[in-house]
Amino acid sequence: MLAVVAALALLSQSPGLLNGRFEQGLTSWSRATYGAEPTVTTPLTGHRAGSPALTISSEAPTDTAFGQDVPVAPGQLYRLTGWIRSRNVDGHGAPVFAAMVAQNAGGAGNLAATSNHGGTQDWAKETVYFVGPASGRARVALFLAGWGRGTGTVSFSDIELEPANADRSPIRITKTPLPGRINPMQYGQFIEYLCDLVPSMWAEKLYDGSFEGLTPYKFVFVKETDFKEKPWYPFGERNRLKVDPDTSTAISGPTSKRITLTEGGPATGGVAQDGVSVVRGGKLRFSVYVKGTPGRLHVALLHGDRRYSGGDMPVTGLWTKVSCMLDPSATDEAATFSITFDGPGTYWLDSASLMPVDSVGGWRTDVVTALKNLKPGVIRVGGSVLDDANLGTFEWKDTIGDPDRRTPFTAWGGLQPTGPGLEEVVRLIQAVGAEPLICVRYEKKTPKDAADEIEYFNGSLGTPMGALRAKNGHPKPYGIKYWQVGNERWGESYWNGVPAFCRAMRAADPRIKLLSSFPSAPLIKGAAADLDYVSPHQYEVANLSGTRAELEDVRRMIRENAGGKPLKLGVTEWNTTAGDAGLMRAKLWTLDNALACARYQNLLHREADLVEIANRSNLTNSFCSGIIQTDRSRMFLTPVYYAQQLYASLAGTIPLRIDSELPGDLSPDVSATLSEDGKTLTLFAVNESPAAVRRPVDFSAFAMVGTEVELTTLTDTRNAGHGDAANSFEEPNRIVPTESRRRFASDRFDFTFPALSLTVMRWHLR
Repeated sequence: MLAVVAALALLSQSPGLLNGRFEQGLTSWSRATYGAEPTVTTPLTGHRAGSPALTISSEAPTDTAFGQDVPVAPGQLYRLTGWIRSRNVDGHGAPVFAAMVAQNAGGAGNLAATSNHGGTQDWAKETVYFVGPASGRARVALFLAGWGRGTGTVSFSDIELEPANADRSPIRITKTPLPGRINPMQYGQFIEYLCDLVPSMWAEKLYDGSFEGLTPYKFVFVKETDFKEKPWYPFGERNRLKVDPDTSTAISGPTSKRITLTEGGPATGGVAQDGVSVVRGGKLRFSVYVKGTPGRLHVALLHGDRRYSGGDMPVTGLWTKVSCMLDPSATDEAATFSITFDGPGTYWLDSASLMPVDSVGGWRTDVVTALKNLKPGVIRVGGSVLDDANLGTFEWKDTIGDPDRRTPFTAWGGLQPTGPGLEEVVRLIQAVGAEPLICVRYEKKTPKDAADEIEYFNGSLGTPMGALRAKNGHPKPYGIKYWQVGNERWGESYWNGVPAFCRAMRAADPRIKLLSSFPSAPLIKGAAADLDYVSPHQYEVANLSGTRAELEDVRRMIRENAGGKPLKLGVTEWNTTAGDAGLMRAKLWTLDNALACARYQNLLHREADLVEIANRSNLTNSFCSGIIQTDRSRMFLTPVYYAQQLYASLAGTIPLRIDSELPGDLSPDVSATLSEDGKTLTLFAVNESPAAVRRPVDFSAFAMVGTEVELTTLTDTRNAGHGDAANSFEEPNRIVPTESRRRFASDRFDFTFPALSLTVMRWHLR
C-alpha cells in the first residue's frame, strides 16, 4: 500500500516525462528526420561531469527532432528546463534550430520554445513555460533543425518537466518603454476581391446586373449553401418568351440580355430575380440600360400575388438609361424583382441596378458603421486575384470610370459587381479614416504599368492619368501613401525586378512609401535602397513562438543585408489560417480564434520597433475569416472584430516593459501601453486557458493607490466553458465586450482573469 501511495505522489509531482536525463539511452524518445540522416549518440558529456547527453550532428542539411508526448493537466502551468550546447550550428533559414520546444501532442503546433542556439555556444540552461492544452497531452521536442534544413552539432542534457505555480509571480508594469512606438497601422484590415467578400459590403440588391451569367466559387466552406447568388429567369407569359444572351450589342461587358415576346396577341413578359431583401420605407433607386420596341418598361417588387412597389419607364428604341424610385410597402427578406414589358416586341437589357437610397457611396450603411467603429489604421487592397490571372480576370483599369460601362470580372470564380471598383474601395477606406495600402500587379506587368496606377490616384491634373481621373469625376488626387509591389511574390525574377518597379513608382510620386512582397536575403540585399518595408504573410499566428521566430528571422535578414537601412515590416496579411477549406474553417468565428488573434496583437506591441503595419485577413465574409459577416439583410460581428476594436480603440502608442519571472506571453499573455501624452495606462491580458487564472498585478511604479480602474472583458456571456463559442446571425451578441469599474485599495493586488477571456484594464493617471 505504501508503494502505491509513493507512486501516486511521484505521479502528482511529475507530468510524466520519461528518461529526461538520457540515462537509458534514447528510450521513450522518438525521432523524426527529413533530409540527411544525422549521427545520433548519447555520450557522457552532459553539462555535469559524467552525465549523459543527447547529441545530434549532421554535415548535410537535415530536419531532425527528438520528441516525447506526455500527459498534462489542461490549464496547468508547466516549466520545461534543460541544458543546450551547440557546435557550428547553421539553421539555413529554419525558424527553429538547436532549441527545445513544447508542442501540442504529435507536434501539432508550438506552445513555447527556447531561443535558437546558432554557431558555437557552451552549455546554457534554458527554461520555458507553457499551459497544458485542453487535449491533456503535450510534446517535448528537441531540435537540431525544424521546418527547414540545419547543419552542425547540438547536445541536450538534463531535460525536466514539472508543474509550476504562477499565483505568486506578479505581473509588474514598469515605466520603461520597449523600443519603438506602436503604430495605429498595426490594427490594419484587408479587402480583396475574393468570391463574395466585396459584394457582401456593397449595397446592391441585384446579382449579375451586367447579365453575364453567374459562376460558382472555387473555395468551399459549406458546399450545399455557399453559393447564394440568385440568377435571372424568364418571368411572365413564358410560352411567348425567348430570353437569350446577346454579344452583338452591350453596355457593360460583352453580353446583354435579349428578351423577345413573340408575335400574337398582347402579352407581358421579361425576367425576374428572387431573394431580394427589402425594408418597408427603405427607398430604392432602380436603373437599367434598355433598347428595343418603343413602349414602356415595367418593374415591380412582389411576393407571389402581393405587390410591394413598382414603376414604369419609357423605352425609345436606342440604348437609353432609365430609372425610377421604389418605396416598398412591407419588409421581406425574399422578395421577387421583375422587369417586364408589353409585347409583342424585343427588348435588350444591360447594367441593371437596384440600390438603397441610404447607401454610403454604394456601400452598406451597417458595414460602413461597423468599419468606422473598428478604427482601422490602414486597409490593404490586394490579394491573389490582383496578381494571379489563374484566379480571376481583374484589371484595375477596368474598374474605373462609369460603373455602368465597366467590364465585369470574376474573382476566385465568383462574378463581381461592376459598381465597387478600386476607386470606390479607396473612397470607402478614406471615408472611415484609414490609410489605403494598394497592392500593384507584378505578374506580366511593367514598371510603367505600376507608375500609371500611382499617377492615376496621386497625379496632378497636368499628368495624363491625373487628367483621366478628373474626367472620371474626381479631380482631387487621392494622395495614397502606401504601395506594395506584387502579392506573395518570390524568386529570382521578382527579386531582380523590384528595383525597377520601385524607381518608376517613386518617379510618379516621390512621397510614397513602398513595400515588397515576401522578404528574403536576396531581395533585401538588392532592393533595400528602394524599399521602406518588407512584407511577410503570417497565417499561423496561433503558433506564437513560431510566429515570433519568423519575425526575428526577418529582423536578422534586414540587419545582415540592408546595408544599415532601417527597413520596417508590413505584415500585409495575417490570421490563424489561410486554408482549412470546409467545415473546419468555422473555427475563425470562435472565441478561441479571437484570443489567438489578441495574443498576436500583444506580440506586435512587443515588436513595435520592427512591425509598423499589420493587416488581418479578411474584413468581411470570406468563408468565415471576415470579422464582419453579412447576408442579404443582416450582419453580425465576430469575436475577433471586438478584440481588434478593443486594441485599436484603447491601446496607447508607447509599449512598456513588464517585469515577471514568467514570460509575458503565458496565460495571461500580457501587454502594457502608455498613451503618447502619458496620461492613460492600459494593460491587455489574454487568458486562453479554460480555467480562471489568478495573478498578482503590480502598478506601484505609477503610484496609483485608490485610482479607479476601467475594466473591459471580452468572453462568452453564456459561460459555456469552451472556446468554440461564437456569434451568429441568430445570436449576434453572445460574445461582446462588457464594461465595469473597480477601485483597488493598493497598487499591488491579486486579480482573477476569467477563463477564455481578453481583459483590458485602463487607468487615467494623475
